[in-house]
Amino acid sequence: MNEQKLKDLAAEFAKGIKTEDDLNQFTRLLTKLTVETALNAELTEHLGHE
Repeated sequence: MNEQKLKDLAAEFAKGIKTEDDLNQFTRLLTKLTVETALNAELTEHLGHE
């Protein structure tokens, strides 16, 4: 994914963030998805699957 796509996606998500709690929930979700993706990639690499 290129930088412009990430910026566009972030701008779209920012429209829905109205409170500090919204921001905290979004941050937790983004962190969770990032960690899960990284761990799945690591496991796939370790097991040799595609």
